Amino acid sequence: MLQEEQTVTFQPIYEGYQPWFAKLFVFYLFVVLIVLLLRSARFVWILLKLRKRNERSESLFNKVGGGLFGQNASSKQLGGLTVLVSILNLSWWTADILLGVRAEKTPTLAYILPAIGDALTAFTLGIIVAVATLGGSMWAQFALNRRRTALFGQK
Repeated sequence: MLQEEQTVTFQPIYEGYQPWFAKLFVFYLFVVLIVLLLRSARFVWILLKLRKRNERSESLFNKVGGGLFGQNASSKQLGGLTVLVSILNLSWWTADILLGVRAEKTPTLAYILPAIGDALTAFTLGIIVAVATLGGSMWAQFALNRRRTALFGQK
């Protein structure tokens, strides 16, 4: 009696589905990072320019610094928006997963857990970008306050 060789194949239950809104979220994060890099470079360039001038003109600092303070406030708002968009993406993706499970006759954890893991990975990436945005805003506020104090004393 001859025995045939049987090969064991692995067929995953979950195949890494990424909905359209998750792809849009990644694009949003990419745009936020580009905006932050451009703003950071401009911010550092203006601070260095102010340091080279070393003028103690309060009107010049208020004119230039006012724009930087406004830009910094805008970055804080962008960080808050990123947190909210991250939460929206996580909840939408989780709802999408659970609606898919509802249609199954026998839902298994082998399908649910990897899908939730993908959603949490995107959420974590969004939170990292938000923390970087808010941390950069805090650093910028500190740098502006320190520059103002160095030029004009305590206010």
